[in-house]
Amino acid sequence: MIPAFEATAAFAPSLMPAEREQALPLASRWLRRLLRPQSAAAPDAMDRSTGLFNRAGLFAAAKDEQRRRGAGVPVSAIVLEFSDLPEVRDIYGAAIARKVVDRLVRRLRSVAGAQGLVGRTGPMQFTVVFVGAGEGKALKQLQRGLGQPARVEFDAGDSEIVLVPEFVVDEMEPGAPSLRGLYGDMARELARMQMDERRRLNYLTSERERHSRPMAIRH
Repeated sequence: MIPAFEATAAFAPSLMPAEREQALPLASRWLRRLLRPQSAAAPDAMDRSTGLFNRAGLFAAAKDEQRRRGAGVPVSAIVLEFSDLPEVRDIYGAAIARKVVDRLVRRLRSVAGAQGLVGRTGPMQFTVVFVGAGEGKALKQLQRGLGQPARVEFDAGDSEIVLVPEFVVDEMEPGAPSLRGLYGDMARELARMQMDERRRLNYLTSERERHSRPMAIRH
């Protein structure tokens, strides 16, 4: 597994952990309104806000592709979390946020290429699946599509928005029954990384506060 993590987007200070957790349900609602589906095929398998596969649709499409290619074909995936998307709307407004998500979707499609599958698998989470390619090829596709370090940039006129995702890359073990198990392991690893980062930020905040307290005046 190749993990990579960046705590904040470059365009604005990160939300504190409690604020971010409160923002996620709201973020999920506004993201659903940002984009119309780009595909009318199998609507129950599509995410309405982006036109990408939803989680169930992505798993089903990957299973169909595995069946078409035959047993033993390698399967790899990239799970990405764009935790700072809610801040884009808060700072720049809904119109800019809509354009940023549109660009994000196009960039993820470029990562997937002609052979990959991409879906929205959580409120701010996206997964790219490669049937017929291993972990190394998936990482190369990520670097080709999002650069190194991975990022999505958007020119907002007088400023540039840069989203830096947290992500993990991994490959299915030979004989593994389905993509669902691999995704579950990767999602848990991503959540662990995020929790570790929250603890680090909380520690740094407490240290700054401790050192910023005025010293007592001695008589």
